[in-house]
Amino acid sequence: MAIFKCESCGYERVVPDGLTGKKARCPGCGRGVTIAAPEAAGNKTGNEAEDAAGIVPDDTPHDLDKEEPAGVPGDAAVAPEGEPLPDGGDGEPLRPIDLDGVELDLNLQGPEDVLCAACGHVQDPGHGVACAQCGATLRAVEEMPEVDESEIDVSDLAEPHEPQVWDADYKGGADGTSIEEDRDPDRWRLLRGGKTLNLYAGIVSGVLSLFFVYSLSLLAASQGGMHQYLPFMLGAALTGVIVGSIFFSFLSRIPFALVGPETVLTAVLFLFMGSMYRYMAETFAPELILPTLLAGLALAAFLTGLCLLVLGQFKLGEYVRYIPLQIIGGVIGGVGVFVLVGAFAWMGGLNLDWSNVYSLGLSVATNFNLDQDLYTMGPSVVFGLILFFAMFRSKNSLFLLALILAAVGAGNAAGVWATPPAIRDLAEPVAFPKGSLLVHLVEVLKSPLLFSDIQWAVIKSHGLYIGAMVALAVLTVMYRITRLELIRGRESDLSREYSSLGVTNMVSGLCCGMPVSLSFGRSAGSYASGGRGPLAGIVAGLICAVGLFYADFILPVIPRFVPEGLLVYAGLDLIRDWLLRTRSSFTSRSELWLLRLTFAATILLGLLEGIGFGVALALMVTVSRAGRGGAVRNVLSGSQHTSNVDRASAQRRVLKEFGDHIHIMRVQGFLFLGSMELLIRDIRRRLEDPDQLSLEYLVLDFRLTRGFASASSLGFAKLYKLAVQNRIQVVITSAPLELESHMASLGYAGDEEGQFKIFFDLDYALEWCENRVLDAEGMLEIRQKTLPELLVPIFPEPKYIPALMKVLKREAVQAGEAVFRQGDNSDAMYFVESGRLDVELELPDGRVIRLKKVGPGAVFGEMGIYTLSPRSATIRAAEKCVLYRMTLRKLDAIEARAPRLVTAVNRFLINLLSERLVDANARVRELML
Repeated sequence: MAIFKCESCGYERVVPDGLTGKKARCPGCGRGVTIAAPEAAGNKTGNEAEDAAGIVPDDTPHDLDKEEPAGVPGDAAVAPEGEPLPDGGDGEPLRPIDLDGVELDLNLQGPEDVLCAACGHVQDPGHGVACAQCGATLRAVEEMPEVDESEIDVSDLAEPHEPQVWDADYKGGADGTSIEEDRDPDRWRLLRGGKTLNLYAGIVSGVLSLFFVYSLSLLAASQGGMHQYLPFMLGAALTGVIVGSIFFSFLSRIPFALVGPETVLTAVLFLFMGSMYRYMAETFAPELILPTLLAGLALAAFLTGLCLLVLGQFKLGEYVRYIPLQIIGGVIGGVGVFVLVGAFAWMGGLNLDWSNVYSLGLSVATNFNLDQDLYTMGPSVVFGLILFFAMFRSKNSLFLLALILAAVGAGNAAGVWATPPAIRDLAEPVAFPKGSLLVHLVEVLKSPLLFSDIQWAVIKSHGLYIGAMVALAVLTVMYRITRLELIRGRESDLSREYSSLGVTNMVSGLCCGMPVSLSFGRSAGSYASGGRGPLAGIVAGLICAVGLFYADFILPVIPRFVPEGLLVYAGLDLIRDWLLRTRSSFTSRSELWLLRLTFAATILLGLLEGIGFGVALALMVTVSRAGRGGAVRNVLSGSQHTSNVDRASAQRRVLKEFGDHIHIMRVQGFLFLGSMELLIRDIRRRLEDPDQLSLEYLVLDFRLTRGFASASSLGFAKLYKLAVQNRIQVVITSAPLELESHMASLGYAGDEEGQFKIFFDLDYALEWCENRVLDAEGMLEIRQKTLPELLVPIFPEPKYIPALMKVLKREAVQAGEAVFRQGDNSDAMYFVESGRLDVELELPDGRVIRLKKVGPGAVFGEMGIYTLSPRSATIRAAEKCVLYRMTLRKLDAIEARAPRLVTAVNRFLINLLSERLVDANARVRELML
């Protein structure tokens, strides 16, 4: 039989051989254990019967020091407690033992003694039926009936337990996962979260993707002269979402994440395609334009994916979190403005000049006809505004889909039953060029002659747009993954996600699809709908594949104001998300100016110039802030680094033993989102450390911090979720004003039951944590002792304590009263019998700092009485106290009359100071490591 043995708690049992090598959870401590093969027989004593009975062989050394009675084997006289003495090991009966002249035969099993119920006399068996002491009749001993264990039902006493791998009904852990899956919670599982909910979430996400892909295709073909390429843009967009949804679902470790053509990348793509079209329309033949545009689109997807893959493979993803998002937010807010202009150009059929910002603004002013364009744009703009305000505080995918489907139904109903022409026009679909409504790009590029028509030099000359696409993809994906981490309550490997998205984009490019990116809205909506596994993404891709093949039947049913309104909503949502939602309590005035500056640069100079300016500015700010120090200065344990409170010796022992429940981290420098990620990763590592006590109190000291980046608010949100999940009390000390206000505004701190506690400094925080650790161990309130009782364990000559008490003067001090003040003359020292006092240092600027807190058994004022220097601090009673006072005058008198008593006092004080010095050295060593 195989052996299951847990080295952590010692639990051990025999299991079937078929389970050898399999992992199981220990019923004792819950840790994963690998079941081992049967142990070799050599570890037994050689006699199975002796091993089973617990008999020690003759050659084993005995534990007894005394000599054994003559003629009695050592092993025969020793047996486990509560068990009958075994035989001699070879089947022979044990020989009698001569014990104090009385021979005891251990092999006899005669009748039992009889106890007299009247007087309690114990009478030997066979000496009559009457008690020899009182004459009462003795009752015969009744034999206990034999009990059949099969008839006893003790099932109600059995404690419930989770089935283990050796049980027939074992089906995994509490949530259906195995030990391997518990160790890797992001392990790929197709049906994570259940099949029904994943199918439901996939269908909702897939239908939403069809509508958004449709609207983004209009944006890509919105520039003047490119309307004829709308079927190709739609085919490329659908190809991208199909490939992206399916491939990313297999590659990503965020099981519910969804990708597809996204507004930011599509906005850059439509400027890229429009710039190439305007350049080629003047000098190149029309038959060369289409293959060049399609090749540029596919190349943009492939190169974007390649850059993301390189970034992920070199593990550079976490460094992206250090880039200040406020600066990039200004750029993406500018992208939102370009999306709105593109949407207006499409809706009104405006022939705008996109060559530069000045010409664009001039063409908007000259081409816009208020009466006519309001009529054509009105329904689309109104629907976009409805979506924007309806989804202002929500990312509910089902609600958004319901609004869209309701708009589609209302538009078609108006086309059937309405009589006014203006209302009937609501049912009009988007006008497509003659021919198919959708052209798949593979059909275009499969011709070998077409490749010879591609003008690679034109694509190369516009390559900066691809670089801008890469930069925005890197930054937006980082921000969205961080927000998804808040939803799922677990960190993600950003480098791995970059690699997964990179491979997905490369495959999309090879399939002639658009560049794709992570969609936060659809991913969050899928998660909220119950789609927790990759099946939802695969289903969404298949839904889009159906839409690809049945586009000619689906698109005419969708009124044009629906995709156009979605385009307006997308532009407004970009501006709101990146100009407003990235702001937090940590956003400083300088960051607001950087946000506005990059936004203005993008609007006034152009997209490429704005991106270049924003990225350069972000890198400079990152380098400047990163030079101010790392994230964590020291990591300390509550068992070594304690508060400045003199506690009783028993309490100090408890804190030494259980102080590891308190984990102290001193944070320094300027905190980015990246440094917050490292901080949270260190906390998780401490939580998962099996060699330490469970983490109950996390103390974060911010005294050495120099500021917070805006995106660090996401880090604190993740910290809050981590604390709630693991039932950790987060204690913040020396909190800057912006951090304290941020915690209070979000409800993280401020009440007695809050997950975050904020204290003035580290000393007060540690005292609060230590009091709770002592309270949990029943040692917070100890029995009130007199001063002699407190001095006995620590005074070097306890016999002199009565004499010492005769020369001390008892004093009672009320709460808030100062025993002496900083700068007073030193004329006495004090012994504390009860109560607690604060040692306060008054600074020149008027501030008061608590240096330590003293309690029963402590001594204070002793340094001044020896050095005769003025008091270096103020001693103030924190509660009603009883003190014993020793004056300098009386100490001099005792020295003359009882020098041995003074010597004992001096030894006591030297020992006390030595202990303080040892603790101070240990604390310094801990801070220097």
